[in-house]
Amino acid sequence: MTHSSAVSSGGDSHLPLTTGAAAPIVGGQAQLTNMGLALRTIMDCMAGNRDSPRLGLLYGYSGYGKSVGAAFAAARTNASYVCAKSVWTQRTLLEAIATSLGIVKLARTAPAILDQIIEQLTIHPRPLVIDEMDFLVKRQSVEIIRDIHDATAIAIMMIGEEALPSKLKEWERFDNRIRVMTAAQPATQQDALKLRDHYCRRVRVSDDLALRFLEACKGCTRRIVNNLNEAEREALASGQDHADLAWWGNRPIMTGDVQARRIQGAYA
Repeated sequence: MTHSSAVSSGGDSHLPLTTGAAAPIVGGQAQLTNMGLALRTIMDCMAGNRDSPRLGLLYGYSGYGKSVGAAFAAARTNASYVCAKSVWTQRTLLEAIATSLGIVKLARTAPAILDQIIEQLTIHPRPLVIDEMDFLVKRQSVEIIRDIHDATAIAIMMIGEEALPSKLKEWERFDNRIRVMTAAQPATQQDALKLRDHYCRRVRVSDDLALRFLEACKGCTRRIVNNLNEAEREALASGQDHADLAWWGNRPIMTGDVQARRIQGAYA
């Protein structure tokens, strides 16, 4: 088992990927750190042969852009992409995977749909990316992924929250098939400036303000984007074409922290 670290991946993304997390960098701009990590993870899994483990994890805290990275990696490797939902049953999962593989006429029973998936991936092998894997752990659907892994030669990358690796320890036969675990990283200074360049097109947001958002949000990509959007909105509302740290002043930064309540009329 290997543990990936941050990588610097070359290449441009021209793919208009959208997920529940912050939107990806598109239009010829360089990859963000976790986009590169996701691509490296799935490629490491693809390097395994049929007799070696080919499961991979990309895990980390909410808002780090894991889903964006997963969708990016799926597009780059022609992988099938499935994003699990909290209400999914084992049959729902099988139906979603089958549909993502282009299987139109689904069998009547769950075991038969699993057979269809295995047959399709045997004839037309392609990697599989499963986002929101924590939901499948909660719904006891983990062994379905192992069934697909063991019956085919494909790579499977799973995306989940920070505790996902420890959750999977409950399934020993599944856990020992994991080839690579990659911890998603907080946004870097370079990432923050790339996000600024992508999202702030109508107002020039200075480096010092973008990096202040990075610091206050502790590298959470989603919150950095929220604050960049807010800075652009406020600048446009006040007729500014430039926003820097001095102009921002004491305006609050959206960090997710609970603000202390100020009671009017209370003594200091």
